[in-house]
Amino acid sequence: RAVHESYLKKFGYIETEQHGDFRSKVSIAKSLKMMQRQMGLKETGELDKLTLEAMKRPRCGVPDVANYNLFGGEPKWDHNDITYRILSYSPDIESVLIEDVFARAFKVWSDVTPLTFTRLFQGEADIMISFGTGDHRDQFPFDGKRGVLAHAFAPGEGIQGDAHFDDDEYWTLGKGQANAVCHFPFTYFGKLYTSCITEGRSDNLPWCATTADYDKDKKYGLCQSELLFTFDGNADGAPCVFPFIFQGKMYKSCTTDSRINGQRWCATTSNYDTDKKYGICPKRDTAVTGGTSEGDACHFPFVYQGKEYHSCTSEGRTDGKLWCATTDSYDRDQKFDQRWGFCPDLGVSLFLVAAHEFGHSLGLYHSTVRNALMFPWYSYVEDFSLDQDDIDGIQFLYGEIFPYFTGNKTGPGPTLSTTEEPDPTVSSVVTTPSTVDPTKDPCKILKFDTITVIQRHLHFFKDGQFWKVPSKGDEGRKGPFSISQSWPALPAVINSAFEDVQTKNIYFFSGKEFWVNTGSSVLGPYSIEILGLPPSVQKVEGALQRGRNKVFLFSGEDIWRLDLNTRRIDKGYPIYIRAIFPGVPDDPSDVFKHKGNIYFCRDLFFWRLNYRREMDHIGYVIYDLLKCPK
Repeated sequence: RAVHESYLKKFGYIETEQHGDFRSKVSIAKSLKMMQRQMGLKETGELDKLTLEAMKRPRCGVPDVANYNLFGGEPKWDHNDITYRILSYSPDIESVLIEDVFARAFKVWSDVTPLTFTRLFQGEADIMISFGTGDHRDQFPFDGKRGVLAHAFAPGEGIQGDAHFDDDEYWTLGKGQANAVCHFPFTYFGKLYTSCITEGRSDNLPWCATTADYDKDKKYGLCQSELLFTFDGNADGAPCVFPFIFQGKMYKSCTTDSRINGQRWCATTSNYDTDKKYGICPKRDTAVTGGTSEGDACHFPFVYQGKEYHSCTSEGRTDGKLWCATTDSYDRDQKFDQRWGFCPDLGVSLFLVAAHEFGHSLGLYHSTVRNALMFPWYSYVEDFSLDQDDIDGIQFLYGEIFPYFTGNKTGPGPTLSTTEEPDPTVSSVVTTPSTVDPTKDPCKILKFDTITVIQRHLHFFKDGQFWKVPSKGDEGRKGPFSISQSWPALPAVINSAFEDVQTKNIYFFSGKEFWVNTGSSVLGPYSIEILGLPPSVQKVEGALQRGRNKVFLFSGEDIWRLDLNTRRIDKGYPIYIRAIFPGVPDDPSDVFKHKGNIYFCRDLFFWRLNYRREMDHIGYVIYDLLKCPK
């Protein structure tokens, strides 16, 4: 259980320590539901098989629930020409190819925004890129192969914006060997092989066919091997020499001895003690993990219990894991020094992971849309393209490539997809509100029906009336005014409202219905279900515009995102409120944006989030917003 709690805490699903066994169980169940919703699983709140499998999947290290202690920073860069610098490389792919991968990953975002990306070769860049393993000096250590693949930080100074990649992973250009020449499986002398082999070569160099049938096509290439080259070190890329002597001991393969970073190395002469020449061994696509031969290559074929194997096998294991021998005979060597290890996978696409991490470096959070690039769990996609959810997110931050002129829109908005007709008797809209009983004191109201911003002024609605607080605080509170005289056909109780910043249309929600004031008429009522909200939603209790044509709708502890162009809820919703806005009430009665800050209200109080979505103030509605005397 401790391991699973650690996972939930690491990725933001558990906010703080819980005291008491009952509270802990409740918190864990709710956290599991949040994770299950993020993954698109059935929300059981139980640690079931599918949830356990999801926890084991390789993924990004950035928390799914916003956590500013871990990944604080600005929501976006304040300039469009972003600079980057590559500080280190992985041995899995040639450096020139890594540079190309990163350039293509940045192009994913520059293709849909006004952003440009310029590489620096010295000095401080906006985005510093590096490979590392384990504790790599940023307080967020990597966890080894196939766990957290990489992480990145939101825009800002210092480490903010930087992207780090776990070099314990086997990085590739796609779904196979980095040089993209091998064809797996391939046939050689009538036998099927699923990885590089040494069979048929007297020099023991690993090789593979580059077509499905070597016997027919005779096409092949050499696989990465320390027998071909090394990198770094002081030997100018010279290959390993085996055996070699180090500190008086003989080594027949690469070793990690005396390397604090765990990298495999070798001498490039027969005696390191004398010549001091060495290099770092490249990773192979057939390098094993665990067992007794960590980092060595599978040897195909190999003999196990008298049978010859030409690919990895799970024979002899109860856990079903694939393994291989790293010599030609496990049976022979087990009597002395058996050599084996677990078989590798096909590696991880550096391009896909880099494009995802650079999204974080630009200010994007994780998406709940499974096909989105910003979905937190890794899966290989051969024909990659940005999901509309990714495009909407990045364009909300930086705009489109060619911003279009919107002008002042007049007349009714886009036609709603409904057969209902507006009531012809309510087409006239009174633009100047008529006052009602001036003795009505809003400062005695404990809870308003809704609070929203219309024409930049705060509006407080209650039982058929509303009050206004102009954006300039010295003008004082105005009202009450009559809802029915200002917006004919609207009901007395308004649960939520918002003004579309593009069209200036005003949307009003009451119960399971909504109306649209276009400036010349009030259209509706329409069922909220035509927007794509489920029947279980009884009312909308908050609305928050999120850039051009997108609005968050709040109900209970859930958020839906409405596309104002299609008037439909976007895929991937609902999500939990605290997945995006941690620390605010789970069931706010009002949500709105005012003067750059986001307000979550419940009863007498409000919670204010600044432009970085950090909570900076908790206050009283009537004193701080309505400006009532204390």
